[in-house]
Amino acid sequence: MDDFLELADQYVFDAVYRALPAIPVPDLIAATAAIPKWSDLPVILSSSSSSPLATLASLARNVASSALGSNLTLDTLPADNIVRQAFSLLILTYLGALGMYFGMAAPSYFFFFDQNHKRHPKFLKNQVKLEIMMSMKALPGIAIMTVPWLLGEVRGGSMLYTHIHSRDNIVPIVFNPPTSVIQQSVAAAVATATGVNATAAAAAAAAASAAASTAARAAKFGPLAPLVEPLMDGWGYVAFSVICFLLFTDFGIYWTHRFLHHPLVYKRLHKPHHKWIIPSPFSSHAFHAMDGYLQSCPYHIFVFLMPMQKYIYMTMFMVVNLWSVLIHDGEYIVSSPLVNSAAHHAVHHLYFNYNYGQYLTFWDRIGGSYRKPDDSMFDPTLRMDKNVWKKQAKDIDSFDENGKPTDASDNTFKSNEFAKPKAV
Repeated sequence: MDDFLELADQYVFDAVYRALPAIPVPDLIAATAAIPKWSDLPVILSSSSSSPLATLASLARNVASSALGSNLTLDTLPADNIVRQAFSLLILTYLGALGMYFGMAAPSYFFFFDQNHKRHPKFLKNQVKLEIMMSMKALPGIAIMTVPWLLGEVRGGSMLYTHIHSRDNIVPIVFNPPTSVIQQSVAAAVATATGVNATAAAAAAAAASAAASTAARAAKFGPLAPLVEPLMDGWGYVAFSVICFLLFTDFGIYWTHRFLHHPLVYKRLHKPHHKWIIPSPFSSHAFHAMDGYLQSCPYHIFVFLMPMQKYIYMTMFMVVNLWSVLIHDGEYIVSSPLVNSAAHHAVHHLYFNYNYGQYLTFWDRIGGSYRKPDDSMFDPTLRMDKNVWKKQAKDIDSFDENGKPTDASDNTFKSNEFAKPKAV
């Protein structure tokens, strides 16, 4: 995101900010530096001759004075100012979300979505319009809540790196040798390069450092070192990080999604998304803003825990948004028991308590929430059969307001762990 922000600053935002009025803007960095440490507060209060309330008021004035002491205004904010970055990232995030939503959902709807789904008794009147309207209400809130994560990324708080071959940025503590080992190797290489030109000495030092790194990893991983070594740099690590990204986010989204189905949370946050019992691609982002934000958090958390090449990360972020559209498109092509396909997600929208996963069915199987799509979903004739639709509608109507089975529900739903316990 830092590169996108830099380009936007160069071609758009620099001119925009210069044209803004000279409205004072607080210097949040200076203000934060003026706030005393929590551990120092008792000493400050006890040593002050003023009352605790007056002392706290004085500290607050100092913080405010520091915030405004830099005389920053909207039209003079430097590109690296955190307030300017926040506003700029908010605009970029919102526009990017709009672009991905319409750029992915519209082609899916017009070219792949089976329009016969709109004849289903549970497909609402003007549903597509309502889905778009809900998405338009949700995206600004999601963008606002996402900005702190993006600020952390552009200000260097994440583990994103630029160059594919960036061994020093890829888990340096675990896989690189201690600094002293490298220093000794470099010193030895330079010592042996007496009388040789500087370029040769530098090359020898680099070779010695690389050899020390390889030796350290070999010592750490033993016979597994040849298998581990390719994953420590370049495209080998890129592939490894992508797999970790998918596994981590699938795990995170499964449990977040399942949490959102808890009765204390469901009606407040997640139920709006289940208004779309027969979803279209435009329902992919049609949810409560907090719902959408919570389910996006695993994507952002990952790069603060594990290194990932930043362009690969941006690509994966777009891919998972595309996947969210595809599992709402009503095209039941994939019937693999491993992949959480559009058919699996259709089961989730129909029967609420199943198939919470994002890409895989692994965690649904572990958590007891897996439900295999009916064979009728993969039969073009049965999929649009009115008797099948009638049964689906009847099953849906038997669930309560929290999407839980009732006494009127089919026994196949009651057998699930989410069913209401029978009275003794």
